[in-house]
Amino acid sequence: MTPDPRITLAAGTSTTQHYIAAPFADLMTPNGIGTQALFGQRFDLISERAGVAQGALYAVLTDMDRVDYIGTLPTSVLSKGAFTPTCIVTAIAAPIFEKADIKSRLLGNLPRNSALQGEISGAFLKSPHSGYIHLRHLRKIGQASSRSFIDFAKDMLGLPYVWGGTGGVGVDCSGLVQSALAAAGVDAPRDADQQEAALGQAVQYEDRRQGDFLFWPGHVGIVIEDDQLLHANAYHMSVAIEAVSAAVARIGVVRTIKRL
Repeated sequence: MTPDPRITLAAGTSTTQHYIAAPFADLMTPNGIGTQALFGQRFDLISERAGVAQGALYAVLTDMDRVDYIGTLPTSVLSKGAFTPTCIVTAIAAPIFEKADIKSRLLGNLPRNSALQGEISGAFLKSPHSGYIHLRHLRKIGQASSRSFIDFAKDMLGLPYVWGGTGGVGVDCSGLVQSALAAAGVDAPRDADQQEAALGQAVQYEDRRQGDFLFWPGHVGIVIEDDQLLHANAYHMSVAIEAVSAAVARIGVVRTIKRL
């Protein structure tokens, strides 16, 4: 099998390990944006020139030793030192407070699945890299989620459709799936064809049910209740819900149905 250039480093490639130190950053490929890297996501640097870093972005879940995408991003977004994350953002966007006080000044926000390190201060995590993030917007890495990936996917209803988006300012179809699964602690590769190959077990179209993934060439959506499809798509230019039958009529015949 030919190695996938999106995720395969050449044998013997020398790298140095860093992490993303900006809320998010566009990782570019020769064909345009590949994905959005998130705060705390591992990035192994291959080379750097004129402020542009080439390297391998690793899985959103910090305990997965798997390359998500290879490409370039600004050197300025990379961490300077060691980073051992302890928490992951589960809110769509977690506010960063100046102090451990919800009435204090907002310094910004971090998108879902950003990875953080820090110390607990009352109801907040004090991050040395940002500020104070409320514990209600986080879960400890390794701790089971109390919500399903469908719950997390529904949170993103109405977010803009952004090619390569993982939640920083919007999502694409596979970014929605990866983001929702990661928030629930389930690993998934980045692109729709990779998810089609890696996720779950195949089932028949007529046996579909809530929680199944429907795959078309280059597209994926999640079946929810009442035989509806939740997906990020360029037709609606957002994360939208429509009947599965309506999506099939517009997009075409479903190629694969996967169930976790």
